[in-house]
Amino acid sequence: MKREVISMIDMHVHTDDSPDADIPASELVAQGLKRNLAGIGFVAHVDLDPEDYCYGGFKETVYNQSIELAGKKAGNRILILKGIEVGEPHIYEKQVKNLIDYSNYDFITGAIHSLSGIGMVLGESAYEGADPLNVVEMYYLETLKMVEVSDIDILAHMGLFRRGLALAGLKHDFNELELWPDTIRRILETIIDRNIALELNTSGLRRKEKITYPTPQILDLYCRIGGELVTVGSDTHREPHVFFGLEEGKRLLEETGFTKTVFFRDRMPGRRDLLQ
Repeated sequence: MKREVISMIDMHVHTDDSPDADIPASELVAQGLKRNLAGIGFVAHVDLDPEDYCYGGFKETVYNQSIELAGKKAGNRILILKGIEVGEPHIYEKQVKNLIDYSNYDFITGAIHSLSGIGMVLGESAYEGADPLNVVEMYYLETLKMVEVSDIDILAHMGLFRRGLALAGLKHDFNELELWPDTIRRILETIIDRNIALELNTSGLRRKEKITYPTPQILDLYCRIGGELVTVGSDTHREPHVFFGLEEGKRLLEETGFTKTVFFRDRMPGRRDLLQ
């Protein structure tokens, strides 16, 4: 039996407007109402790296129509927010902004999916013939570059490389804070300084790695150094994992010391009490 989700906003939900997802936004609204969600932050992949599976898959007019229909279905019963997930925005942001007006979206999520010369870090092929820890170090250095300059509201699924490591059958249960403490701390300090929210992505809980992105250790450091802007996202793409892990994410936030989550409307943050 699915656990009931009480009054939470899932800020990372993909619709069939992304090439790697297959559930219409209106159907996700219906499921959100059944699960008592307070809101859904929809995102569509906007990826301009030719190696990315979702490359060229974003159709803005179709996506806008999809979210408009979802909003009509939701009425005033559930908050509907429209966002995009931009892959490697520090590299492709200029091209993306030539195609898309960011002011038409409630929030912009930034993500590292691939590394130049390495490939997609969420797949096993990136680790073939490579030193896995070197790939992970490159991932964090690239994440730092992204958050230093990109026009984003949320840092998505920090630590996604674990998915690729697990698929490749490699060790993935290490504590990266022990290996690259300075780089990771700089990432967290940078997003705090720039008012970028840290996403607690629960999709790893349903995969082989069985852990959140970022890890509880990194989440704890973020809290201890003054980080307050945190979102929760299931990274929903398809059945049977719609809104998966939100309750576990809520519990982890509470145990870490957070009392509120954040959402974005018209690119302005709003806070929601975890106990609501």
